[in-house]
Amino acid sequence: MIRNSREDFLPDDVSIIIARNKKTKERIRVVDLLRYTNVNVLPLSEDIPAEVITFLDPAVEHLCFDEEDQKVLIYLKFKGKEEIVLNNPVMLNNYLSSGTIKGMITFTLAQEVLQNGGYLVVDEIENHFNKEIVITLMRFFMDSKLNKNGGTLIFLTHYPELLDEYDRNDSIFITRNRNGITVENLSNILKRNDLKKSDAYQSDFLEGTTPMYEAYIRLKKSVAEALK
Repeated sequence: MIRNSREDFLPDDVSIIIARNKKTKERIRVVDLLRYTNVNVLPLSEDIPAEVITFLDPAVEHLCFDEEDQKVLIYLKFKGKEEIVLNNPVMLNNYLSSGTIKGMITFTLAQEVLQNGGYLVVDEIENHFNKEIVITLMRFFMDSKLNKNGGTLIFLTHYPELLDEYDRNDSIFITRNRNGITVENLSNILKRNDLKKSDAYQSDFLEGTTPMYEAYIRLKKSVAEALK
């Protein structure tokens, strides 16, 4: 957004989104899922779209929520099995994988961001996901027909293969530990277009993106000595 004459009086550190929200009578919704990074608990109290469930786990027929006496009941049914009724979201971990639970959270929020605009920030996006699930999520945001309102996916990853999904380098930032953690735009450090981004990362062509060879040799010798 660009400030207009009516908003020029605001200090630079005050967001003009406040004025925008007053005009449109909207509010910023922030969902913090940090506490679910290592413990996957479904924090939602509304039904998960069937298409999301089928994509993540085809064996699940339905998963829905109902509130009775101020308590949320969870109804889970697998195809060909009797319905399971739970009263605690933590118990879903006994029936669904961590990837399925994380996927339900992530794809449901992604749909909201694609519909309304905004930002979806995911730390270690590959955690509990295989590469194809991550790529599917990325491509949803890259698809102009789906992402009509400028929704933005910001994620950190240890999967260099995901870099090859991008045609451009200026939306990728590389973190390196060189006398302290540094962050640099890939377009500033990778000038050659004939190199695959993942190969450049894994081969240490970018410098500082892979363990030092000397450290690897010392570790290997240490393991070999311990096994004698």
